[in-house]
Amino acid sequence: MNYAVFHIINGFAGHNSILDKIMIFTALYSPIIYGALMIIQWFIGGDRGKRASMDDFFAAVIALSANFIISKFYFEPRPFVTHKVNLLVKHPSDASFPSDHLSGGSAITFTELKYNKIIGSIMMLLTILLIIARVYVGVHYPIDVIGGFVIGYISSKLIKYLNIVLNPIETFILKTWHRFIKI
Repeated sequence: MNYAVFHIINGFAGHNSILDKIMIFTALYSPIIYGALMIIQWFIGGDRGKRASMDDFFAAVIALSANFIISKFYFEPRPFVTHKVNLLVKHPSDASFPSDHLSGGSAITFTELKYNKIIGSIMMLLTILLIIARVYVGVHYPIDVIGGFVIGYISSKLIKYLNIVLNPIETFILKTWHRFIKI
């Protein structure tokens, strides 16, 4: 079933140049978009926005760390390694499961939604598009992106429980920022 759904989504690749460009851009550059939105949140959201950006960052670090650990115990080859696919982007043939893009992106998205519904909603639209794009361009199976999405969600929830550790770090960063800005 995983390959069947992959085959359907990836089957659209290469038939419409505009759709291909949108999917390629999303698949490759979504981390930059998430980062830009976090920077915007940092600058427009006051101290609460800065805490949101830091929580977003920490959630992504947790998610990507989980992916690193998972990839050491379970290796799923990428679709283009084991099948003939419509591959639209160059990609190393490292572990396919779980998707780093989706783990980091959804961790940031779910964390941001707790702070800013507008930026969080923009990120959720990007995340949904990213789920499709990573399969569309041929670098992930559907289960890889769903797995990344779930890992990102769990990572965002862990932030609440790590608040006792993260809050002093964030407070130190905020104090340093305010001292720096006064210079």
